[in-house]
Amino acid sequence: MKKNRYIPFGYTMKNGRLSIDKGEAAIIRDIYDQYIKGSSLKEIADKLTREKVPYSEKMTDWGKARVARIIENKKYLGDEMHDKIIDDSMYYEAAAVKASRLTAVPGNLNIEIAVIKPHVRCIRCGFPMMRKSNKRFKTKTEWTCINPECDCKAGISDETLLELIMTILKRIHDNERLLETPVKKSIPVTSALKQQLDNELKKDDIDQEKVLQIIIQMASEQYDQIRSTTVHQTEEIKRKIRRIEIRNAFSPELFEAITAIIRLGDGNLVLITKNDIEIGERYGNNKNSEEDSNADNS
Repeated sequence: MKKNRYIPFGYTMKNGRLSIDKGEAAIIRDIYDQYIKGSSLKEIADKLTREKVPYSEKMTDWGKARVARIIENKKYLGDEMHDKIIDDSMYYEAAAVKASRLTAVPGNLNIEIAVIKPHVRCIRCGFPMMRKSNKRFKTKTEWTCINPECDCKAGISDETLLELIMTILKRIHDNERLLETPVKKSIPVTSALKQQLDNELKKDDIDQEKVLQIIIQMASEQYDQIRSTTVHQTEEIKRKIRRIEIRNAFSPELFEAITAIIRLGDGNLVLITKNDIEIGERYGNNKNSEEDSNADNS
């Protein structure tokens, strides 16, 4: 147990590297589970405080801000320094719950754009894009790629951006078959099969029939994995969107259920779903659209 929280809750130092603290990780998963099932931040914080669950060695007081930080912390999805604690589906379901609670009053552009911002990527290089507002822009809003080697800028109003995204989301909601386009992915085969193939190819007298059988088995395994992964992801999206009621306003819950990435720029918006389907809309008449011409005036 740490005296002070210099590292995120859920992790500890072992042999000079960050490792998962199993006890704290269980608490994190329980926090997500409670929140998804309807508990408020305050209710979760009060429960943890009441049960004297330690946040650090000398602290058992939990405020709703502390709980909120845990629910929003993407480190729990895993990165180069942090092992994965929370499944993607649980993290984004909690994010959708939060967004739907924040948008109890529809039409709040600040909140709706805040839901979208983490997903926006440059259509040219794939880097994140930064949103800027300026009354001098024709559309008052501009998205700029953060890659210093990329000069992509997308001028598009918040209203147009939300409208285009919602158009795509409604299209998917009304026609689930759009989610069933085959996904082209490369799935690694098991090391055992690769080792078998390597061993056969190293022999002086190669058994071509056996090599062919191994290759066929590897291809079959890859296909099964691709099919299994794709079907699971697709059915999970369908399950979520079927219980979401469509309204005229932007729906954060529907957005989080379907969307992985929004690629923006050159007069195009492409929504990439969580099972890697790409569906696009244009917001200008050509590559250098009137809206994207904000870049020339900045």
